[in-house]
Amino acid sequence: MHSTRIAIPAVLLLAAAALTGLGQAAWADEGPFAATHVATNRSRYSGTGCPIQIVFTASINFVMPHPQGFVFNYHWERSDGAKGPVHVVRPSPGQGSMVIHETWQLGAPGNHYDASETLFVNSGNTHLSQSSPVVSVTCK
Repeated sequence: MHSTRIAIPAVLLLAAAALTGLGQAAWADEGPFAATHVATNRSRYSGTGCPIQIVFTASINFVMPHPQGFVFNYHWERSDGAKGPVHVVRPSPGQGSMVIHETWQLGAPGNHYDASETLFVNSGNTHLSQSSPVVSVTCK
C-alpha cells in the first residue's frame, strides 16, 4: 500500500477582528466583511469507493449596510497547491451574505490523503483567508 501525504499550507489569519461581527463604523478600517466560515461535507472517508467527492462550503457575511458598488473577489486554494480561478462578485445593496461551494474529487486505491481548502477573499486593502477542516481520506 502506498501512502501519499498532501501538505497543508500554513493558514494566514489576517485581521482577526474582521472574522468577528463588525459594526458599520469599522467599514473604513476593516473592510466590508463580517464573519467568514468554511466547512466540509465529511471529516473522513475510509473505503473502496475512490475517488470520492468532498464539498467545501463557505459562508461570507458582509458588514451592513455596505456601500453601493461594493466589489470583492475570491478564490480557493487546495492543500495540494492547486489554485482555483478568481471570481469577482458584486453583492446587491441589501445582500448580507452569500454561500459558495467548491468540490474536490480525489483518491486512488492504496493511498491516504489529508485534504483541505483555503478560501481567500479580497476587497480593496482587505485580504482574508479561512481554511476548511482537514478531511482524512483512506482509499483501500
